[in-house]
Amino acid sequence: MSKRGQQTDYAAELEKEYARWDEVFTKGGSDPFWTDGVNLELTRNRILSYKQQLENQENLLFGLPDIYYRETPPEVDCNYMARPDEIRENARKAMEIIDADENLKFVRKQAPSLSEAQLKQFCIATIINYAENLRRAIAEDDLVIMRRYEHPDSYLESFESAAMRIRDPDCTRRINDNLTVCDPEDDEEFEEESSETEQDADDDITESESEPEEDFQLRLF
Repeated sequence: MSKRGQQTDYAAELEKEYARWDEVFTKGGSDPFWTDGVNLELTRNRILSYKQQLENQENLLFGLPDIYYRETPPEVDCNYMARPDEIRENARKAMEIIDADENLKFVRKQAPSLSEAQLKQFCIATIINYAENLRRAIAEDDLVIMRRYEHPDSYLESFESAAMRIRDPDCTRRINDNLTVCDPEDDEEFEEESSETEQDADDDITESESEPEEDFQLRLF
């Protein structure tokens, strides 16, 4: 039974999980902290659990559904990442764009002259670290981190916002906060959500909020 007291359609859930597994295996996910291999294993475990639930159902008047007989996906190495070469190339391009950004250059140049209060208020260290995090990920071939930078627009917006704040500290109240982002790696909320996922495979089937796979959203100030 679901949380709302309605009977779960395990056949339909199996369809979704098989589609999800195929998608992540071929195209990869968008999880900011976990590899595709970890998410594939969780998906595989859900498939096994749904099959077991179907076996345990009573009054199967028409037998088991066709999806039940689809081969269970194989186990995948926990370090597996889909389209690794594409991620590396996109990270390289993003690095070039970030390094060439005039707003980031300005922030770096002005940072030593800012007060401790300003550095903290404007999240200067975090913003400067955006570039260094990507540089380090490229050097270490960390595909999970590199994947975060495939679409660098949000990072560029954070550089713009920081530059605006430095040029006019009084503009803080006027800036559109959607331009300003903090590093999600420093966000306790993200860390808590991710740590909960390690228990997902051992628990009864629950809704998807507890999964490592999350749409990556940069946190606002």
